[in-house]
Amino acid sequence: MERELKLELQQDQADALLALPLVASFCVEPPHEALLVSTYFDTPGLRLRQHGVSLRVRQAGAHYVQTLKTRGTRQAGLYARDEFESAVPTNRPDLDALRALVPGTTDLGLLIREGDLADQLQPVFVTNVQRTVALLRLPQGDEVELALDRGIVQAGDATAPIRELEMEIQAGNAAHLYAFALHLLASVPMRLSRVSKGDRGYELLAGMRLEAVHAQPLKLGRKVTVETVFQVIARNCLAQICGNERGVICGDAPESVHQMRVGLRRLRSALDLFATSIVFPTGLVAELNWIAGELGPARDWEVLANTTLPAVFKGAPEDLLTEPLHSVAAMAGEKRRHAAQAVDSERYTRLILELCRWLESADWRRDLDETQRASLAGSASDFALARLHERHRKLLKRGRGLARLDPRRLHRARIAAKKLRYATEFFGSLYPEKRTRRYRDLLARLQDDLGWRNDMTVADGLLGRLQNEQQEACAGASYARGYIAALVSADKEALRRIWKRFKVISPPV
Repeated sequence: MERELKLELQQDQADALLALPLVASFCVEPPHEALLVSTYFDTPGLRLRQHGVSLRVRQAGAHYVQTLKTRGTRQAGLYARDEFESAVPTNRPDLDALRALVPGTTDLGLLIREGDLADQLQPVFVTNVQRTVALLRLPQGDEVELALDRGIVQAGDATAPIRELEMEIQAGNAAHLYAFALHLLASVPMRLSRVSKGDRGYELLAGMRLEAVHAQPLKLGRKVTVETVFQVIARNCLAQICGNERGVICGDAPESVHQMRVGLRRLRSALDLFATSIVFPTGLVAELNWIAGELGPARDWEVLANTTLPAVFKGAPEDLLTEPLHSVAAMAGEKRRHAAQAVDSERYTRLILELCRWLESADWRRDLDETQRASLAGSASDFALARLHERHRKLLKRGRGLARLDPRRLHRARIAAKKLRYATEFFGSLYPEKRTRRYRDLLARLQDDLGWRNDMTVADGLLGRLQNEQQEACAGASYARGYIAALVSADKEALRRIWKRFKVISPPV
């Protein structure tokens, strides 16, 4: 299992980074260079890619090494994945050698044992990289292999540059690696690297669409501590945030922005949930609010452009459509580009590295008294029970007369419902599925309805702004606002029925 942190450099920064006294002082031996030519293999139908696997043969001088890698995961900023290597005599894979390394009972083992796979393998793309490698020993004793790669990936006539800094932990604590990366960032501007070289090649080859990344289900042990559960939840939220970065920067699907925002909201909700035991640094609070604020307008305008208005104008007079749709689409594109710039910034890179360092170092333990330390070591089940009941009571209080509430109070009830839903998802695996399903389903219906209403409120505000700023779009915007108001009014009875059912049900614990 390899664990590595990847950053992207500008082409003219590589020598500056290697010359930093910070790097030189930690080198165990002088850096060495090598030319690495890697040929990636797959079937004509890209069966390996479909299974989340990459297979390459790398040439370094007169030697060839084949490597089979799983897609793995990105947790707290680190890529973690299984890899299997063996020497081969030529620039062709040897599946027999890999079968000796990969257990036959695993999905990967079964895949490479398919009888016709070897015959179908063919080269699909190539990376040509000049690599500079240095072995570092950090002040705390951690051993890190630093690899600076400069080159290209080529698939047919398509090429893309490679300018990466990879830092693989060979022994030690991930928190120290993040701290070291932050020191480097202070001297050499860099960005987070979000894909492997294999991913870059496949994207060139297939023009693959970037899919939005949803939160993965959490599986918590019954006897885990409060502190352990917090770390598991926070890493899960970070994985969702980081998993959608490339979709926001390079893609065009609105769902990537939405899911990145969901990951941020889940993380902030988790921090609030554990606030009595774990204090989050105020500086990081401000930075989380910053990136959430950068994503918000893109999400709002994209929902209006791609979901709300197409539904509103379905069957409407043609002369109403052109100007509002064109204006809203243009504004959505502008806000999306702004969000992409924020996520691709050095400021965002620093935020993620600081978050990961804080999480892995458990800095919240500083200045805790004995009572607070004991609470962190307490039962996660007891903690979850208290927090779920607390959030359930808050929602019941804020939701009194829900269908009749004014927009401000309805917004507060929606936030309470969202926080309760996140808490239920965080802690759900601690309890039997049959006890939680009905509660979760009702809560999801309630929150979805409140979320839809919020989208309609936001849409009305954006359309009002459009009316004031663009006279030619005024008629269409007025039509849409009237249509939306009618929809919201018609939904009151449905909301009342959902709330009536929810308020008599108890938390599933």
